[in-house]
Amino acid sequence: MTFKEVISHIFLLVAWLFSSLVYAIEDGPTNEEKPVPKAIAVSKVEVKDPTKIPRALPVQNNEAIDELAIPKAIPIKEDSDEVSEPIENKSEETNNIEDNPVEEKEPPKKFELPPLPPIQDNILKELEKENQDVRAAWETQTEARTLTLKVPAPRGQITDRNGDPLAQNKLGYFVALKFPYFKESKALEIINYAKERITYIKDIYDSDWSLSDERIIDHYKNRRWLPLPFSPMLSEEQVETFKSQPKAGLELFPTYQRFYPGEGLACHVVGYVGKKAKAPSGAVVPGELLWPITEGREGLEKTFDDRLQGSPGKINYLFDPNGVKLAEEVIARPVPGKNVITSIDIEMQTLAEKVLSDHTERGAFVVMDCITGDVYALASRPTYDINVWIPAITNNKFKELQEDPDLPLFPRAFRGQYPPASAFKISVALAALENGTVDQNTLIDCPRSIQIGDKIFRNWSKKPEGNLNVMNAIMRSCNTWFYVVGRETGGENIASMAHRFGFGEKTGLPLSAEEDGFIPTNSVLQEKYGHSFTGGYVAHASIGQGYVLSTPMQVAQMMAGVGNGYVVPKPRLVLQVQDLNNNVTENFFPEEKNALNVSQENLSLIRQGMVDVVNASSGTAMRARNEYVTMSGKTGTGQWVQNGEKLLISWFAGCVPAENPRFAFAAICEGNPGQEITGSNKSAPMVGEFFNSLYELKKERGELEDYSKTAVASTFKLPDDQDNEQSVDEVPSEGSNTLRRLLNPFRKKR
Repeated sequence: MTFKEVISHIFLLVAWLFSSLVYAIEDGPTNEEKPVPKAIAVSKVEVKDPTKIPRALPVQNNEAIDELAIPKAIPIKEDSDEVSEPIENKSEETNNIEDNPVEEKEPPKKFELPPLPPIQDNILKELEKENQDVRAAWETQTEARTLTLKVPAPRGQITDRNGDPLAQNKLGYFVALKFPYFKESKALEIINYAKERITYIKDIYDSDWSLSDERIIDHYKNRRWLPLPFSPMLSEEQVETFKSQPKAGLELFPTYQRFYPGEGLACHVVGYVGKKAKAPSGAVVPGELLWPITEGREGLEKTFDDRLQGSPGKINYLFDPNGVKLAEEVIARPVPGKNVITSIDIEMQTLAEKVLSDHTERGAFVVMDCITGDVYALASRPTYDINVWIPAITNNKFKELQEDPDLPLFPRAFRGQYPPASAFKISVALAALENGTVDQNTLIDCPRSIQIGDKIFRNWSKKPEGNLNVMNAIMRSCNTWFYVVGRETGGENIASMAHRFGFGEKTGLPLSAEEDGFIPTNSVLQEKYGHSFTGGYVAHASIGQGYVLSTPMQVAQMMAGVGNGYVVPKPRLVLQVQDLNNNVTENFFPEEKNALNVSQENLSLIRQGMVDVVNASSGTAMRARNEYVTMSGKTGTGQWVQNGEKLLISWFAGCVPAENPRFAFAAICEGNPGQEITGSNKSAPMVGEFFNSLYELKKERGELEDYSKTAVASTFKLPDDQDNEQSVDEVPSEGSNTLRRLLNPFRKKR
């Protein structure tokens, strides 16, 4: 080798090393890249004027977190109408307003993108020619390949109101075949190579994983430069097993996968995802995805799919003829999707699902804010583990869920249509007061039964209960009282008040297939059934039976209106959408569903009756009493026909604390054939357990220090001092009706 040739080689080597160093510097992290801040708790809302609904603001915490931790979305602060910019860390000096009245804003923090899945590195330890440039080597290899592929982006997170994840992402691993180059490309040789390694894996995991001969040959012919995954997603233990027993020709294939840390928690709210397309096959198409992306199929995953989807990255791979990766170059990193911040409180959602599980096989529990409409808990039972959809649900598992007689896929909280039963009496009583049918001093007899036309309508109590005012009637839930008052008030007036509370139409939750229930009116009944909304039809409606249907969400919405006193707030399930830097891109402010426009004096009578339901000696919900706050509510027991069988459902709905309502709630339990359940013995104790647990936690955190019980229950006594402690709740005397059977979503036989 001549002196000039030596100098030339040295120059090329130095140039290559310099360019590599420059690339590393340019591609490395900058000092501006900082960890994503943690979420902080939502500030408490103090509302002095219930007519003015506060709006949400994003806030940002100053704490640093482990760089390897999954970044949380930033929760909101509900004390302003403006959308704030992310707050940067400031020194103690700059936080002193008096010393620094004007502060310069620092540039927003740069979001650190998540790392790409670690593609298997089978790079040659030594190049065939020492100090040879990689690209030069590639250019001399006629069988080598360069592939430009897209890297799917991780979906954005779905979090609760405090930034705690309900849906997030993690790396999932699959066992994959990696083929060498067979010069003569004999099919049998290729198949035997693959089958030997598949058998090796089957023995390790005691599995039945397999690939057809056609799939093996097709992949080798068209895609041998890329791994061929053939296993389900591995558990952490299986990944470690693979790493401890490596074998040439096998590798772990990593992908971004959806992960639901709560498993079945809020499953009907969060929803699930599915693959948008099958795994690619055939010839490699430039720009194709390394693995199929997912799309939302149900719940918030579906509704906010366009925000949760990110932008794919792009990467170049350089392979030698043997399929060995010589180099990879990231052209563009994937950009994760946006985060969806819900109003759900994980603590309350967990408690709601626990009490449902402890008290009933099937039911629903809703808790919402009387002022903002924020939905803190939206629980349906039974639940299911959302992770069965990751990476794809099996046909057998999907069939099992579909054929389960308890319908775990059915979100009862907002799709279940039930007779609201005596919980509906709150709306009827307010309609009667507003229309002048009764007032505070009106006394109406509560007999065992009354006759309307040629039918006998009975009270649930076996004894006459004497003259009752409107508060006593709510406390005792006297059916015969409401039969009389309802007919005098009129079906149209009852329907008008029900519509004001939001019955008969969807609440507006951003969830697919929410049901709207049904409120009968004269025109609708005339058009569909050829009769007027009078007589027995009004009597049935007066106790929440007959044609009347509602969802648990609608009943909770009514109670939120009662607790608010001025407006019926629209349920708010999503608070914000945030980008990668926790900047708010969409803000969903509290909204008014309807204005109540009712007398506050009349509303106070309703509220007093609800206090008596729980706290008076003759109330029907004494088992819901709370040790820490004053509970108020209304029980209900309804007849419900399913597949020709008469079943009972039990309700308990109301507001708490009674003195200044913060939470509105509605709970329902479905009975089994032949099972005797009531609002008193089933739903009320369940709700009582929930709020006792919740307020015990609040007391431990010092959140009840300034609270004291001031509501006073009625001293009403039944004739002959009859004690209601062992009494049951109201059960209407009427049976099924055609409309309810037709609209019943649970027509599948148990």
